[in-house]
Amino acid sequence: MKKIHYLLSGGLMIMIVLCFILTACSKKDGDPEKVKVDEIEIDQSELTFIQKGESRDFTVSYTGEWHLEATGLEEYYGPNIASVKDFTVEPASGKGNTKVTVTLTNELTENYNVALKVVAENSQVIVKLKAIAPAD
Repeated sequence: MKKIHYLLSGGLMIMIVLCFILTACSKKDGDPEKVKVDEIEIDQSELTFIQKGESRDFTVSYTGEWHLEATGLEEYYGPNIASVKDFTVEPASGKGNTKVTVTLTNELTENYNVALKVVAENSQVIVKLKAIAPAD
C-alpha cells in the first residue's frame, strides 16, 4: 500500500513540475513574435516619364497614416501636393489605401532618377521616378 502511495505522490509531483515548465515556456501576449507590424505595399516600384505633362499613378496600401519623402521634396501649391525636381506628387500624405499621381511638369534635358520614399511608422518603400530625356 505504501508503494502505491509513493508512486501516486511521485507521479503527481512530476505532473506539477511539467505543468510549471510548460507554462513557463509558453508565449505571452506582449512577445515581439506575436506583434504584427503592418507593411506598406505599393503596386508600382518604378514610374518612367519622357514628355512634359505625363502622369503616372501608383497605389499605396497601408492601414495607417503615411507620407512621402525625397531629397528636395517641397510643399507645392495647394494642400497635400508636393514637388520634387521636375515632378508634382499628389497627395503627398494619406491614410489607408490611396492612389498617388505623379506628373512630369517640365521638359527634360537629361536622364535622371528620383527615389520617392513612402514612409510610415514602422515601414517604408521606394518608388523610383525615372526621367528619360528625348534623344537629339
